[in-house]
Amino acid sequence: MISATDLLIWRKTYILFFSLCFLSAFSQLEKIPATQDTAFLFESTILNQPRSIWVHLPEGYSSSQTYPVLYLLDGDAHFKYVSQMTDYLSDYDRNRIPKMIVVAIVNINRGKDLNIRHNIADGKEDSSSISVVDGAGRFLKFLDKEVIPEINSRFKTQPYRILMGHSLAGEFALYAKNTLPDLFQATILISPAIHDENIVVMTDFNKMLQKKNLKGKMFVTLGDEDTQKVNLITEQLKLFSPATFEWDFKYYKEENHFSVTYKSIFDGLKFIYKNWFFDNYSTVLMTPKEIQQRFDRLSKEFGYTLLPTEDFVNNRAYKQLHAGNINIALDLFQQNVKNHPDSWNAYDSLGEAYMKKGDKKSAIENYKKSLQLNPDNADGKIILEKLLSEK
Repeated sequence: MISATDLLIWRKTYILFFSLCFLSAFSQLEKIPATQDTAFLFESTILNQPRSIWVHLPEGYSSSQTYPVLYLLDGDAHFKYVSQMTDYLSDYDRNRIPKMIVVAIVNINRGKDLNIRHNIADGKEDSSSISVVDGAGRFLKFLDKEVIPEINSRFKTQPYRILMGHSLAGEFALYAKNTLPDLFQATILISPAIHDENIVVMTDFNKMLQKKNLKGKMFVTLGDEDTQKVNLITEQLKLFSPATFEWDFKYYKEENHFSVTYKSIFDGLKFIYKNWFFDNYSTVLMTPKEIQQRFDRLSKEFGYTLLPTEDFVNNRAYKQLHAGNINIALDLFQQNVKNHPDSWNAYDSLGEAYMKKGDKKSAIENYKKSLQLNPDNADGKIILEKLLSEK
């Protein structure tokens, strides 16, 4: 017979052993998700020097899809948090903006790149015009003729570009809009530092706003600092911007010149894509025609063909499927396969719809295709095995 003391020791050992087993089963270290960030060194003939370019690709980046591009001046300062922010805002749960590529231009000599240099006439500064052969003029040519074409050749881009500039880079971004108004379709100016010696940029801004057929979007922000120069920008926007040029201004009294960037980009992206949001958890049923109409409106707004996103169509298709509208659901799932032929999930969903309709042959074909694209689709594998066993 076991003594009371031995029994107590045994119980403690037993509890300790199974507690350790339980903890080991649930204490596996989860790996930090990998990011799709890359960098390359670009030999610029315009700047006559190599320049580093950092690129963030959105989660689920696919070579069969195309993406708008957000260009960051002072890229080394903003790249990390802006990349995370674009992924966050474009995630299924938020759906505030489309998935986008983030490109950061890393500084070497910030003042030389971004400063607006005036022409020199007879040894004196001529403040009536801006030089295009040095400083900001040369750097803008570098963006236009080298960086943007290089990004377009390396990645799957849409013809919709956003330029973000803070402080001195904000002045440069304004200069870029004045000089090449169609190069960037949207601009985020964060506490732009308009220097007195460069005030000619405001005269040029006035002229640019009065161009015929001017289109685009501009979001201007300011921290708790001198408002005089930014007031010049907003006053001209109020007086001269056409209805086709959308803009907004936000003053962040609780932020200073340096902390204002985070909120500015968050709000700026939401402003640019204010018509993008659709609640993916909405119970509203949408037909293929209604979905196409929605994306036709977005295409007209942004100036290029926007196909319905995979998540959006998949979501609306399942709503129809659960409502018992199998044929409408099938139309939507088939549209997703057509628009996203490399998506294992699109084929998986189509297979499920065929299965619920009772078309086993088509269901098997689509589950097989899904597993070819993603052999780790465990649920699809189980369903396919069941379907094959029932033949």
